[in-house]
Amino acid sequence: MSRRAALAAAIAVVVPLAGAGTAGAHVQLQPSTVAPDDPVEFTVLIPSEREAHTTKVDLKLPPGVIPFSYGETPGWKRKLITAPDGAVDRVVWTGKLAEDGFAAFRFLASTPDKPTTLTWKAIQTYDEGPVARWIGAPGSESPAPVTKVVAGAPRQNAGGEGTEDTSAPATTSGAASAKAPVATTATAGGSPDDTDWVARGLGISALLVAILGVAVLRRSGTA
Repeated sequence: MSRRAALAAAIAVVVPLAGAGTAGAHVQLQPSTVAPDDPVEFTVLIPSEREAHTTKVDLKLPPGVIPFSYGETPGWKRKLITAPDGAVDRVVWTGKLAEDGFAAFRFLASTPDKPTTLTWKAIQTYDEGPVARWIGAPGSESPAPVTKVVAGAPRQNAGGEGTEDTSAPATTSGAASAKAPVATTATAGGSPDDTDWVARGLGISALLVAILGVAVLRRSGTA
């Protein structure tokens, strides 16, 4: 093959790849900020590219990210690639993206327990042959999606794991608050024992009045 023919062939491969990487939208991963040691719902978003159809997305998980549940995307199959220690190292989705559609791959995963930056390296394959490698630094032509693990960020607790239930203390506090007015009312109105003594005093007073009345009548009759 002549040098001109080889150069033309190289251009034919590079141009579609460049067009797919720069003209089309990048592979995105949401959310961009998460809390440490928190189960989070992550979404890998693959926008439509009219000149080429995505048929495969290979996502490498950052260190410290532990996936435990996966959502289903209609028309796509999922495969897990594990590391020698048995942990999930990569997630591979295969299918075909429509010209006017997009694909969203969701999964639940626990984040690292300390603040850090998660770099999600992804390889996107098209039906016409070229491959886009989203593994570069931020600001490059093919940047890898990035997620910041920030202390104090809002927690998701997606899937209900990894966080203690804080509803019990709130319920207890509410119950104590509800009982407080009852105790205050009892103090203001007098205790049951105080009421009993008052009733007894009134009864004794009435009895004495009756006895005195009988005595007065007897004296009047004798006179």
